[in-house]
Amino acid sequence: MRQPSRKTNIVMWQGGIIAISLVTALAPQYFWLFFILYFIIIMGFMLRSSRKMSKIPPRSELGNILYKEPQAIKIALLDKKLSDELKQQFKLTMMMLGLTFVALILFSAYRALAFAPIHSYLSSIIENEVLVLFLDYLIMYEIITGILSLPRFAMWGKMATANIMLAQKFTVYRKGVIVNDRFYIPFSNEQCYVYEPKRRFIEIRSMTNKGMRLRLYTESISSLMEKIKSLGLKECILNEAGQIEEKI
Repeated sequence: MRQPSRKTNIVMWQGGIIAISLVTALAPQYFWLFFILYFIIIMGFMLRSSRKMSKIPPRSELGNILYKEPQAIKIALLDKKLSDELKQQFKLTMMMLGLTFVALILFSAYRALAFAPIHSYLSSIIENEVLVLFLDYLIMYEIITGILSLPRFAMWGKMATANIMLAQKFTVYRKGVIVNDRFYIPFSNEQCYVYEPKRRFIEIRSMTNKGMRLRLYTESISSLMEKIKSLGLKECILNEAGQIEEKI
């Protein structure tokens, strides 16, 4: 439900580029091994952070049970608009994956057109061959990842607002919600709710994290709304695009 801060993302991004450039320059035969290890470490870090943030606290810390819905997914399947939203989410995910193929094309084009001229120029002003190789790859990775970051960040914003965490079943406690008996989302004053009685769901959103959209379907939607309001959460103010317009 949470995402790393922009500063953390930049540090991980630049640190990874520098490390990969060093390995490529000093030991190119180990490039793919290092890249795989780097990917595993990053994914492990993200998985560990996700588990830590979603860890279910002891029952004594959750407070009283306010509402329980064991059949949320069945009610969700009756929502005709949901399929269109999930299609949009899938489409954006495939577009993000498609950037991988674009990256391969950019690397091939750069190596064919720009790598040799830049290498010649760097060699003319720097005598250390290892340093030249390091700068060759550093410049290449920076340029290509910089180009890819433009569509990536554009799609990431859309993907964050389109990404829905759909509860198959849920239990609302005074301190937060347990989703699918696996994830815990605590309540905070940075959250608000979207009330859709006709579609039978309440969506918990964050006013600071666009990627936080927890959708709770239930047949007794008015009862759930009263419980949510009793916790101090207020209704979200949305713009025409369905995004939170401002803090409440």
